[in-house]
Amino acid sequence: MKANKGDIKDDSNFKILFENKVTIVGHIYEIAYYHNKLTKEELPIFEFENDPTCAIIGQNNDWCLLGGDVLILKTWNDNALKFINNLEQIFDLKCIDAYTAQILTDPWSENSAIWQISIDLNNITQPLILSKIRDCKEYFNKPYSENIEW
Repeated sequence: MKANKGDIKDDSNFKILFENKVTIVGHIYEIAYYHNKLTKEELPIFEFENDPTCAIIGQNNDWCLLGGDVLILKTWNDNALKFINNLEQIFDLKCIDAYTAQILTDPWSENSAIWQISIDLNNITQPLILSKIRDCKEYFNKPYSENIEW
């Protein structure tokens, strides 16, 4: 995976997962990409086993969470990529504030839950605090739906 200048987001297979005024995060099949709208720089972030399902970028554009088979945190200040605490089957993400997000795991599984992650880019020894908010059983054994209230 290598950096590109303006090619990936124009590919007909590119699917947008998150977009704000400065950035786009999306994927072509299993590979997730970051696109900077200002510089036109495009970078591969991670190659999932299956297509990623969701993404968010922090309000200051200094970190990105990507969900799918696993949960990945990409930080731009140190260019680090971190797997998040064995969370799997990520369905959706919500930004709570500049350094806090919530994570919904597969709402149709019996182990579905809502988690909260706090990101501290200045703390090298403990950059992440992950806590379970609650189980999410509302959709267990129900038909699939694109719109999940959580």
